[in-house]
Amino acid sequence: MKRILCILAIALSILACSDEIDKSNRYTFTGETIADYILNRSEHFTHFIRILEQAEMFGLLSTYGQYTLFLPTNEAVEKFLFEQDSLYWATRDDNVPYETGITSPHIEDLSDSMATVIAKTHLVEARYLMAEMYEGTLHRRNFNLRSLGINYKVVDERFYIMINNRSAIIDGDNEVENGIVHVIDYAISPMSCNVPGLIDECRYFSLFSAALKETGFQDSLLLDRDEDYVPINYNALGFGSSETTRMIIDTKYFKYTGFIEPDEVFNENGIYTLDDLKSFAEKWYGTEEKGNYKNSKNALYKFVSYHFVSRELAYNNIIFHNIKYTTKYKGDFDSEELMVPGFDRYDYFETMQGPLMKVIKPLSTSQGADIFINYSKREMPFNPDMRNHVNIRIIPPTEFCNMKEEYADFIHTAINGIIHPIDKILIYNEDEMVGNILNERMRFDIATLIPELQCNKVRYYAPQNHHIYFIGENFSKNIKFHSPRPIMYGVGKIYPFSYFGDGFDTDKGMDCSFKLPNVPPRTYEIRLALRMGFIQVYIDGKVTGIPLDGTMDVGDVPDEETLDNGVENDKQMRNRGWMKAPDSFYGYYDVPARKNGTFRKILTTKYLDSGEHWMRLKCLSEMPFDLDYIELVPLNIINDPNKPEDRH
Repeated sequence: MKRILCILAIALSILACSDEIDKSNRYTFTGETIADYILNRSEHFTHFIRILEQAEMFGLLSTYGQYTLFLPTNEAVEKFLFEQDSLYWATRDDNVPYETGITSPHIEDLSDSMATVIAKTHLVEARYLMAEMYEGTLHRRNFNLRSLGINYKVVDERFYIMINNRSAIIDGDNEVENGIVHVIDYAISPMSCNVPGLIDECRYFSLFSAALKETGFQDSLLLDRDEDYVPINYNALGFGSSETTRMIIDTKYFKYTGFIEPDEVFNENGIYTLDDLKSFAEKWYGTEEKGNYKNSKNALYKFVSYHFVSRELAYNNIIFHNIKYTTKYKGDFDSEELMVPGFDRYDYFETMQGPLMKVIKPLSTSQGADIFINYSKREMPFNPDMRNHVNIRIIPPTEFCNMKEEYADFIHTAINGIIHPIDKILIYNEDEMVGNILNERMRFDIATLIPELQCNKVRYYAPQNHHIYFIGENFSKNIKFHSPRPIMYGVGKIYPFSYFGDGFDTDKGMDCSFKLPNVPPRTYEIRLALRMGFIQVYIDGKVTGIPLDGTMDVGDVPDEETLDNGVENDKQMRNRGWMKAPDSFYGYYDVPARKNGTFRKILTTKYLDSGEHWMRLKCLSEMPFDLDYIELVPLNIINDPNKPEDRH
């Protein structure tokens, strides 16, 4: 009865928050365009032609640009209208406004507003061949500013790429002058569910959905567009206008990702009711604020909130592995060209509870085909009771849809985020994290510290002509600006020396602070990867030492010029407060970064308690500086005589 609410109920709100299509600086091709492709085969697509014309979008498909159109056949549109009309009348008691839904199976009864929503749902401003559609989502959102989910199905021994698990591509890769056309067998539903609504719709997540409602945490997952966001005015700051340095983020979105246990997983652990789940949560999180489920100190609240991160993590870009896209500048991007094979790919994300979770694709093990949360390589966890709560596998959308008949209609994308099913119960246990999961050198790409980059399709994605994004003071909750100068985030092949293929540039006068990750309380050695620049670093307002000169001679000697493969030179550099870059990613021309003259600066050793901590970087010269990653290393790791200097 609720399905209509998740598909059509707020279609007009989608229209209201959709950006206007930029029709400037476009011209018409002389060859076959997307519009020509449709017209030349019009007997199959008369319904969608009518929708495009009603939405005043048909002309756009004749213009210069690069688009991907998912084109439904007449039968596909008819099936869609009939099913949505049936759902509308079945949910009439829900008082769905007439003008926002499909209330007739006849194409001629379609409202202008709904026609516009449907047309924009099927169009993406980027080229995507089928071979570039990786399980998860398309990197670029559609014209309704929604992510399109990608999964696969095999029917009668034929392989299909599915859009939102409902629309199969039946005739793909039709290349034309201004893009690509994929014919589909069912019109794509203009999904309007938010993350809590999507979880509630999935009946096999009923226990977690009940806990979400009981704690009221669903209210923390409702935001979509930041109406108070004001883009920076880079012209007023004196920046140039070349096509590789003009990118600003015009609209800012809030996104969320949830890692959710199906009821079956709870049942396997003896949890069948909400009361059972409350008792389970109290076992791990204690009884503070017992019964006060909306209090952040309550056990059930802590349990629920640890399942969410405030960023959008599609299955194909949770971690930096097989990230691929096409650009006109500097050629195609492939993450595997930047990473040395055989090394684990991992990242650390702050949860909405606060503490970190580690997400990893353990390529160094036999389990490297999967993605895990809080992965342990120990045969026995630090805490034996955690055996069923480490190595939590994120189940891919395609696999989940095929596991059981009741999962077959699973859709993992919402208007403001994504949900992933998991195969074990996810909990945070500080003893386990300190003694095992996070008892390691933790490397954080600077971009990881800014979740808004993934909320806004910036990280792991570059548009076709631009690679530099200007980021101002009102963009991220994790950056403080002490000067009016923005920072510049770059992605792609213009950052060949960088971890994860991205980095930050700053210019003269830059002065800003980054919030450090919420690591478990203990003493850490704090390191910063830096190229160029002359800066003063502060941690929590205190100077970490003399100004940092990114151009100085740090005394490095190439490993091949030493008799011990650089072991003694590593010790000498460390005595000076420096370390070579790791050998787990490439610096340039397939040479590990360790051999490319980039370095890590040991800033300080400091106890980080459970409060917020900030790293301030103040430029002291006319020279810009580049930021790549930071490392937080528990002191017991540094002092372990059995561990060699960290080269990875």
